Amino acid sequence: MKKILFGACVFSAGLSAAPFDTCPSKAFLVQGNTATMYGVNLVSGSYTTFAENVGTNNKLNGIGFSVHDRYIYGWDYSNKDIGRVGKDYVLEPIMTSGFPDTNFYVGDVAIHENAFYVYKKGSSLGLYRVSLDENSDDYLQAERIIDGSALNLNIFDMAFAPNENASLAYSVDSNGNLHRIDVSNGTSTNLGNVGQSGTFGAVYFDVESNFYISRNQDGHVYKIDINDTNNTQLFAYGPVSNTNDGARCATAPIIDDTEDPTIDYGDAPDSYGTSLNANGARHNVGDLFFGQSISAEYVPKATDDDNGISFLTNLETGYETLVSFTLSKSGYVNAWIDWNSDGQFQESERVISEYQGVAGENRVLIPVPVDAVAGSTWARFRVSNTSDIAPQGGIDNGEVEDLNVSVVASSLFQNSTSWKTAAFEDLWPQKGDYDFNDVVVRYRVTTSQIGNQVVRYNIEGALIAVGAGYHNAFAIRLKDIARKHVDEAQVELTVDGTLQDGSPLEANRNEAIVVIFADTREMVPVQPGCKFFRTETGCSDIQRAPYSFEISIPLATSYNANVATNSKVDPFIFAVDGHYHGPFVDQNNGRGWEVHLKNHAPTEAFDSSYLDQGDDTSSTNGYFQTSTGLPWALIINSQWDHPMERVDMSLAYPQFVEFAQSAGAQNATWFENPVSDYQYTISNAAQN
Repeated sequence: MKKILFGACVFSAGLSAAPFDTCPSKAFLVQGNTATMYGVNLVSGSYTTFAENVGTNNKLNGIGFSVHDRYIYGWDYSNKDIGRVGKDYVLEPIMTSGFPDTNFYVGDVAIHENAFYVYKKGSSLGLYRVSLDENSDDYLQAERIIDGSALNLNIFDMAFAPNENASLAYSVDSNGNLHRIDVSNGTSTNLGNVGQSGTFGAVYFDVESNFYISRNQDGHVYKIDINDTNNTQLFAYGPVSNTNDGARCATAPIIDDTEDPTIDYGDAPDSYGTSLNANGARHNVGDLFFGQSISAEYVPKATDDDNGISFLTNLETGYETLVSFTLSKSGYVNAWIDWNSDGQFQESERVISEYQGVAGENRVLIPVPVDAVAGSTWARFRVSNTSDIAPQGGIDNGEVEDLNVSVVASSLFQNSTSWKTAAFEDLWPQKGDYDFNDVVVRYRVTTSQIGNQVVRYNIEGALIAVGAGYHNAFAIRLKDIARKHVDEAQVELTVDGTLQDGSPLEANRNEAIVVIFADTREMVPVQPGCKFFRTETGCSDIQRAPYSFEISIPLATSYNANVATNSKVDPFIFAVDGHYHGPFVDQNNGRGWEVHLKNHAPTEAFDSSYLDQGDDTSSTNGYFQTSTGLPWALIINSQWDHPMERVDMSLAYPQFVEFAQSAGAQNATWFENPVSDYQYTISNAAQN
């Protein structure tokens, strides 16, 4: 194709595209090794594709929007020179002189002079200026302002601020330091740290001199006050990329109210972050929303949308409230309630976190704090395609709904058991030691109610001792409660202060069985010279607290409090597959071996072929008892000191045998009458 020379500039004949018609409010973003051009709405982080390929087989970087001729200029990697893009989004190469043989990825067009600046650190490189003014004597001649060792910045883009000295550009380095660069002499000033780090490959200004930086790794867009680096806020959730470069008409407002509205706002008072000036919660209107419809608006205002959110029960202090919300399609829901009525949504007031809702109705239980302030307050619900978002800031697609709600004061009612001790002997069904210290767990159960309906079980406790050579798991079954009646997505298990990944509900079961400790033997430390944890003489000073746990089990179907009592909680142990567990247990079917309380039926996972072997007499006397009527598991309704290793229960607690054989009719307080020095004394043991 014939080339036409304009001074030192070369364009393809017939392809000289027209400039943009206006100074657009959307930001331009270039990504990819083959340059793709996007338009980004900084208000919501939403983006549209302007051109899948701007006509090059390589990158376009260091882009800037010129307010002088309304073209986008950038560094064209395919030609190792600058190029420009007009409203047809096709790259036109430009031939200059004076640039080193390299590629630049930092650049912008100045506002008060018609010149393009690029930067790259390194002593042989640096900050360069090239005039874009056809009437200038140095038109398209690159001049180095300063070398890249004197101006040594680890930056990835820069932008000129409007309404300031024409020579001042800004950038944020990988450590989060905000730099003001005087391009007239190549000096820079560190204005402070913005509190965020990473690769900020696209930076922008708006007409009010607000500075925006987009982080490649997560797409987060931060709004920065260039006069106060402490005033940095997460502004929007944008696109993620490993190669980002951005440009924007810096004299344009952040949002263009001459176009049709595309943003959904909340309705709460502005102290909660509602308006754009307050970095309010906002979404680009799309196909994900609450209820039946969603409408866009220029500014926050109450609408008649069917919000699809309702509280099915009162917000009563100390109780749980059941909220229902309907979604147009699956998405992540986060919600906040201002419990202390201070006019702000705090992170601690997030009541729904990263809940993956489904199309149609969803129901979630929300605990109302005992100290919540009674009266009118606000709740904010947000649905989006991003799991973890804040109560403020913009995001593509989804909806924000603010609701004025009322909190009702009530007296706190807790249905809690006293602390109990569960102790297990893991030799069943073989004879041997009978010391009841193989697995010892202390626990307490609290049920939560709405009216007379139990809607949640909360169980807390700790693994007190492990005196077993065998590998045992500790689990709890909710007797007569079906697994399908548990709200599995909301079940949370914390062990030693760490929230556990995945569901603790045992898979492929009809019963609700939660596995607290998958292998107690593997968990505990073994002190030199000792075999077990808190069962041996001279081994009582292990510097290790008990292994604490807490599990919250919300029910998808509530149960009447008269039937859903704490007796539904059935602790038991089972063998861990792949480990030797005595002569009667198949290592490949360890899960089929269980030990429960005397006369308590096993779970559906139990292998009945283990019955009536060794010292088991289940078929004649009842489940899990010896031929003499003694149990293999106990629950003691108090703190209890278990026997030392290899000390038989009948020696440590002489009244125990008569208690067990009389089915509890005799010696009901047997556990209060031990023989001295035969127990591991928890009350005197190191608890740190």
